Amino acid sequence: MFRVMKKVFICIGVLVSLLLFAFLYFTEWSVAARKSKQNVVNSEKLEIGMDSLQVKKIMGEPDARSDYASQSNIPSFYYQPPTFSSDGIFVHFDSLGHVKRITYFE
Repeated sequence: MFRVMKKVFICIGVLVSLLLFAFLYFTEWSVAARKSKQNVVNSEKLEIGMDSLQVKKIMGEPDARSDYASQSNIPSFYYQPPTFSSDGIFVHFDSLGHVKRITYFE
């Protein structure tokens, strides 16, 4: 009886350890997790009125890019947020190519 209980506790301990390791890997240690945390730090350096080259110099290439309307070609940059965030970091530009709004993650 004691041997069985000991094996069960060992299995539970190993399982919990593996789950904890997987959680920490995906939220703290992976390349994507480190990049998303750096995106948050870098996004605090952005200012309204910067041009897209200045934004790329601070943030790097965007993870995604979209245009408001296909005819106007006014871009919006998207940067990956930290794990479990509800939304990303968006940088919106005006028709002259200057930052008009920065939407931070929630």
